[in-house]
Amino acid sequence: MEQQLARLVFEPFVDFNARGQALPALLRVIPTGSNGGISPDGRTVIFRLRRNLRWSDGVPVTAGDVLFTLKAILDPRNPVRSREGYDLIDRAVARGSDTVVLHLRRPWAPAATTYFSYGAVPQVVLPAHLLANAGPLERAPFGSAPVGDGPYRLSWWRRGDGLRYVPNDRYWRGKPRTALDVRIAPDPSTNFIMLQSGQLDWNLIAPSQLAALRSNAALEFLRAPSAIVAGLAFNTARSPFDDARMRRAVAMSIDRDGISRKITLGYYPVADSIQPPFSWAYDPSIRQPAYDPATADRLFASAGWHRAKDGSLRKDGRALDVLYVQFPESNTGVRVATAVQAALRQRGISVEIKSISNAQLFLPRTGALAAGQFDIAYVPWTTGPDPDDSAILSCGGASNYMRWCDRSVTALESAALIETDRSVRASMYRRVSGIVARDVPMLFLFDADYTYAHVRSLRGFDPGPFVPTWNAWMWHRS
Repeated sequence: MEQQLARLVFEPFVDFNARGQALPALLRVIPTGSNGGISPDGRTVIFRLRRNLRWSDGVPVTAGDVLFTLKAILDPRNPVRSREGYDLIDRAVARGSDTVVLHLRRPWAPAATTYFSYGAVPQVVLPAHLLANAGPLERAPFGSAPVGDGPYRLSWWRRGDGLRYVPNDRYWRGKPRTALDVRIAPDPSTNFIMLQSGQLDWNLIAPSQLAALRSNAALEFLRAPSAIVAGLAFNTARSPFDDARMRRAVAMSIDRDGISRKITLGYYPVADSIQPPFSWAYDPSIRQPAYDPATADRLFASAGWHRAKDGSLRKDGRALDVLYVQFPESNTGVRVATAVQAALRQRGISVEIKSISNAQLFLPRTGALAAGQFDIAYVPWTTGPDPDDSAILSCGGASNYMRWCDRSVTALESAALIETDRSVRASMYRRVSGIVARDVPMLFLFDADYTYAHVRSLRGFDPGPFVPTWNAWMWHRS
């Protein structure tokens, strides 16, 4: 949700349409080797901003804003979730007011479509004229009253209730045709009721809700591939999931095909790797452990966990109890938690489900995932347009909630980031996917091919794989 709202106010360097095609947004052209935007050695990248861009307060957007934001991202006083990629910048210089040249310490393959664009941890360009003297950004009032360069301005924000966005008169594509009201409803059933009763113009819907909405003549439905792969993260830093046998055994205890059929009604196909099917690095031959309760029991036993008379798994007299965390905003995620709990109960494992809000779960440093306060966690992993997944799978990666460390994977991830040949990079990511499938630091459940419901009178709504709000400037009512 945070990224969806940010896209209303801030423009990325590069955007992606509903078919996943890259489009220059703040940039005049996407840097490539052929257009001179990327040097032959891959260490210099030139970003050329569109001319006559303005912040919503009328001040020009310039290369100086980009340089300021780069400095802010790298400032240790600012709690940035990840500085991956940005920490490779050796020097950044402005050529005039509309060109930024980045000199990298080493080549970074995702640079052209990742800096100030989408990815596991996206960043946006910030207005230097408002923030240069504001001190640490987390204490600046800008967070609740942002000035952006995107299609909308935040008019008001009533915490816990909603937000209103009004058209930005100075938007470079032209003023949008309508204002946007965003309602905050953390309970998925509330969203469903509001959509049914005509209080919402569009919403993402869970597969289980689709059947009940099909008969609503006021609604239309859109399927959209997403860059989100949902699954279970195992905390490999503590027992029992520091043992790969235990992770494989749990994987074999869960009927992922059944979850896809019964919970997502087949709309979310089973996933076996972090790479979404539309990625050029996707390998359809990769397979994580299949549902096999008998083999799961043997693996549990090999790790020292045996069935007691009461049916529970025990080791040295201690029962196997695990803490499962999930967030209530996902109707599908809530149902998955119940299914996993029931499946593991059949194998003698007691699962305590703890529900934590999405915001609290994913907080940097203090959130349940960052702090490691779980044994198993339901996580929707978001990938970027580039298949780089080092933030998730490398040792110490910002989104490596599993705390899993395989040196060979980290070496492959590092090599892939400096490789310029796409076919070589693809082979490296296939090897990574194979190791993950073998060691199971996470169990992938499904690719979230999202279904959106919207009122028939809403025009221009065309959700993309990274955010559904990418083209909100085109939305209007007929």
